[in-house]
Amino acid sequence: MKFEFEETIRYSQTDGNLRLTVPALLDFFQDAATFQAEEAGVGVNVLNSHGLGWFLVSWNVEIMRMPSHAEKVIVGTFPYRFHGRFGNRNCYLRTPDGEYLAKADSIWAMMDKVHGRIVPIPDFVGAAYEVEEPLPMDYLGRRIQVPEDTAEGEPIPVLAEHIDFHGHVNNSRYLGMVREYIPAESLAGFRVEYKAQTKQGETLVPLYKNEGERVVVSLCSGGETRTNIEFMIRK
Repeated sequence: MKFEFEETIRYSQTDGNLRLTVPALLDFFQDAATFQAEEAGVGVNVLNSHGLGWFLVSWNVEIMRMPSHAEKVIVGTFPYRFHGRFGNRNCYLRTPDGEYLAKADSIWAMMDKVHGRIVPIPDFVGAAYEVEEPLPMDYLGRRIQVPEDTAEGEPIPVLAEHIDFHGHVNNSRYLGMVREYIPAESLAGFRVEYKAQTKQGETLVPLYKNEGERVVVSLCSGGETRTNIEFMIRK
């Protein structure tokens, strides 16, 4: 079961070159997933009434090109597998005539918000969707290999603007925090591995390294890695 909506790239979503930013791209994908859940009758408020919520485990995003200011695009998504405690979902950005601009693979975990643990996906949630065949793309897995000899960047305070409905840093906000580490060269894609939640009032310390073909950034707090991010540079 696919879900799509039309959008126009806004000035507020673009960078200094009037191209869509990485955080804005993830916002599109997250919005598509939540809109589809609402349409299927298992949206945020329904899950919350059961003490449940979908929490992101990882993103794997391929970028063909970033659209420009005022360009019209189609944002789409669909689940391709539910298994145990996890769901797999593709998202994509395309032009109205069918050119893919970006493709994404994502892994989501069903969380018992009351007890703070991952639980099996309830039958009523899985039954609300029809799965599709996965998109053709490179499925790289969720774990990111982090180099040992990283440099330490400036600490980042976690503010109210970073927090979402679930009370922790929203998945796309981590990408906004590390925009200065995104390679100036052509970005071929990126991966994000979410390892632990971060709340308002904490401070994240970025540990980073540019390895030529990729840039890796780990966001840590209190000696614990919260999120690993890998940017791939187009050859």
